[in-house]
Amino acid sequence: MNVLLISPNGLQELSGGGLYLRSLAQALCAAQGVDQLTVICKDMGNGEIFEFPAHCKRIYLKKNTLRDVAARVRLCPTYLMTYRSLLMREARAADVTLFHNSRLGRLMSDIRKKVPGRTYGILSDNVEAELKRQHIGGNMLRQVSNALDTRLIRHAEAPCRSADFMTFITEADRTLFDSHYGMPARTGILPISLSRGEPDAQRLVDSAAHPQILFTAHFGFAPNQTALHHFAEVANAFKESADTPVQFVVAGARAAEMAAPYPCLQVIDNPDPDRMSAAFASAAVYLAPVSWGSGMKTKVAEALSYGIPVICMPNAAVGYEAMLSDERYREAISVVENVPQMARTLHRILQTPDQGSLRNAASAAFDALYSQASQTRRLELLLLAK
Repeated sequence: MNVLLISPNGLQELSGGGLYLRSLAQALCAAQGVDQLTVICKDMGNGEIFEFPAHCKRIYLKKNTLRDVAARVRLCPTYLMTYRSLLMREARAADVTLFHNSRLGRLMSDIRKKVPGRTYGILSDNVEAELKRQHIGGNMLRQVSNALDTRLIRHAEAPCRSADFMTFITEADRTLFDSHYGMPARTGILPISLSRGEPDAQRLVDSAAHPQILFTAHFGFAPNQTALHHFAEVANAFKESADTPVQFVVAGARAAEMAAPYPCLQVIDNPDPDRMSAAFASAAVYLAPVSWGSGMKTKVAEALSYGIPVICMPNAAVGYEAMLSDERYREAISVVENVPQMARTLHRILQTPDQGSLRNAASAAFDALYSQASQTRRLELLLLAK
């Protein structure tokens, strides 16, 4: 079976979308019956840092402002529309074509009409129109732009229901999508899945050093900008109420720009994969103060893959219900309602004499629920179903 996977994100991208795309590609590479996987995605311009098997062909496409504008002139909310001829050519050589991201629904429908007789699936990690609609900040021009983009995305998402199957990163997203558009005949849940952190990156934090509290994200993304503000508030609240010397570290794309108003934070700007891994390896606790936006927060699973206990707001806990409902794992993830409660919970965890039990619970939860092998099994059921 030849499988084509098309994504607006990049395989070499460090954002949550890039991480989810890698998890899909790696699971498909390992899936029974997949002889060839071709991934078409965004060129990040940094070479190939993440490696893939020989039977995984990669095609990287340039994304720029001109292509974004050209796509929107054609009433499509993704630069991939400007590569439509290339995508159709690759689809003709595939038995199954998968689209990562629900805003590719119109593109899927167009290609399906030109290249019938194949299987088409949508692998979504957000309900994109709802996510865009929630972003109401900015000046009047930005608000008008967001409103127009929301309409374009809704128009693009609606054809997803005509796919042979569609997956969602959380049950909540499946319910939300159904309420807006209806459903394909077959659906499934594909949570984030990862490989375990490298063994040499899972060392315990040096007890003599100041504990590092980590938050990572792509800070060009509006929900993460709000979360960054919350993270800084937690840092200030913690330092006012606790004597424990800690470092609050923020890492990700545009981190320096967006964290400039918060001198209480240590910044790792635009880290490469090795630097990001080192940040996780040296973290005592991971904070996910994300309060809005749909989808599953992939960085929470990444923290668990390194055995790091997590404190998060309810929005960031969406998709982790299985972990929260299991008494073997729930101690490794604390869900809080607001900034003061997050600061208090952090203080409590740092005062815990044996943090090894929390790390063990985090690692066990990851192995049981968010491993690459589990994702491969879920994809096999979708691909092999008749």
